[in-house]
Amino acid sequence: MIYLLLTKYFFLGRRNLERVLLIAKGSVEETKRRIERLLTARGMIPELCLNKTLEEFEDIWDAVNYVPLPKLNPTDRTRVMVTQFSEQHMDKFTILSYLRYNFLVGEYRINFDYTPAERFILDLKNVHIGHLSKLNPIVMKKAEVLCSEGIGTKIKGIHILNAPAYIDKFVYLLKQALREKVANRVHVHDTYEDLHKHIPKEILPKDFGGDEMSCDKLNELWKETLKSEESQKIIRDTEKLVSDETKRHESKFNEEYMGMPGSFRRLTVD
Repeated sequence: MIYLLLTKYFFLGRRNLERVLLIAKGSVEETKRRIERLLTARGMIPELCLNKTLEEFEDIWDAVNYVPLPKLNPTDRTRVMVTQFSEQHMDKFTILSYLRYNFLVGEYRINFDYTPAERFILDLKNVHIGHLSKLNPIVMKKAEVLCSEGIGTKIKGIHILNAPAYIDKFVYLLKQALREKVANRVHVHDTYEDLHKHIPKEILPKDFGGDEMSCDKLNELWKETLKSEESQKIIRDTEKLVSDETKRHESKFNEEYMGMPGSFRRLTVD
């Protein structure tokens, strides 16, 4: 294990190591364990990690605004991640591309964002019941494992806005991909004022009755950031790291996280 960690320090970098140490609450032993899990989880789920290019996300940028809010939630120091769906381009949405883009943003943030936990806002205003067929519980489960095990994200809450009539079906599918602890932190808000009880309006976009710039504007700023030379280098280094780990962990995801060797029979983790 020590040899593995030493060979990967070049790609992890100082900022990554500092962030993992922060999440591990200063424990060196826990930091070592989390680094090993980070490498292992990425290597086991290459379809969410490998061969990402900005060109592949042109359709996702049309279909979805996925943005980290600039200011931390002052009540618990969480970073708030917003997903807002387009009214006109949902035909371009796929769950795999959406999640791959999530992790592209996450791999950039892991180099700079030192927040210990996150909250997620899902605005379902333009999502219709027919779009549920685009949700793949297996891919969503893999994303949850990569999020919690690979990157070390602590999810403090998932907040659903503009809930449609079929919200129970959507929440059911969502919870199938989440661990019980996280599933219990799913909140459905009837009004923006109710959301403000958890996330103050001072840091929220105008779209949700807040004071921050709109989701459209934030999305444009993030697109420009990800096109920078520094961001592209981070992507390339991460690709090299994940590619090496894939060779060590190919086909092990099913056995460890899905219950049976070579199958997707069980969709939850005990």
